[in-house]
Amino acid sequence: MDHPSQTSSIRLAAVDESNLDIAMHFVGQFYEHFQYPFEQNRKRALLAEFMADESLGRLWLIKQAGVAVGYTIVAFSFSLERNGRVAFIDELFIDSSSRSAGVGATVLAEIEVWCASIGVTTLRLEAEASNERATALYMRCGYVDQHRRLLTKNHGE
Repeated sequence: MDHPSQTSSIRLAAVDESNLDIAMHFVGQFYEHFQYPFEQNRKRALLAEFMADESLGRLWLIKQAGVAVGYTIVAFSFSLERNGRVAFIDELFIDSSSRSAGVGATVLAEIEVWCASIGVTTLRLEAEASNERATALYMRCGYVDQHRRLLTKNHGE
């Protein structure tokens, strides 16, 4: 289902088996951009698992004037401190040709509206410490640095 955004030419389109290859193209670009290890078959299987269970979150293509220009993954968790359901924007990637045109801000606004409609109390996201451009966008959109550390321990990889 498409979700119209504040800018009429930008939409979030649910990813399913029919357009997963398009999403995978952008996932590959995202991982290449940040020089993350990328095992295409593994990522595809993980996305299939994610899409099969809506309680985990949503995977959307970002479309501008009907053409896919990126993707985003929103995953759910729960926080007593945050008074309930939390959505984490795990990945947000926009093709370089569509950056600096308001797409990111529009996508974030659309995600926020959708999350509010399903009872999410808090949205979170992260950016590479060196990605000042993305951090500036997020802060312009109302996200704040709470001066906490996001610590990670990989388990079972």
